Amino acid sequence: MLLSWLIRRDTAPEPDPMSLMQSYIQTDNPAYLALLIHRYGDDLYHFLLKQTDPALAADLSQQSWLKVMEQKQQFAGHSSFKTWLFAIGRHLLLDEYRKQQRWLYEVNDELAAEDSSPEQVLEQQQKELQLQQLLLLLPLLQREALLLQLEGFSLQQIAQITVTEPETVKSRLRYARQALAKQLGGHDE
Repeated sequence: MLLSWLIRRDTAPEPDPMSLMQSYIQTDNPAYLALLIHRYGDDLYHFLLKQTDPALAADLSQQSWLKVMEQKQQFAGHSSFKTWLFAIGRHLLLDEYRKQQRWLYEVNDELAAEDSSPEQVLEQQQKELQLQQLLLLLPLLQREALLLQLEGFSLQQIAQITVTEPETVKSRLRYARQALAKQLGGHDE
């Protein structure tokens, strides 16, 4: 601690996503978009990956960022940038499902654990796989609401993303939790 005055701290605080987006809208400078992609790209991809296969998740993630570029003027700031971005990703996913006429997901058999994993890691992977498979059994709208909540969105933000009322989101979350509890052998809430 004595030498802490010698260590120069040039690290500026991370810019606010709203100001990054506003700067991108005003200047069209791709550096601002790159910062947003760096901050939210993985989150968006993982949200989509939990609902589809890796190739489609990557494709939809890229399409989402293209939509951000194309529709940047439509960002009004009424919600957080992440909420707006996830709404774009969700709409693209639903459009893809409509094209494929696929409203139920298939279980991904590629989630097998490595043979060389320690016992605890294997057990954790099995639990994650079981949860993933149980999530896939939920109806689309319940699964979507639960995954958005697990991403850290509030009820109000989930309602904005899914274009529904907060009470509808609460119901979907309640039914999703009840279904998962029933499948896991727990008690209903």
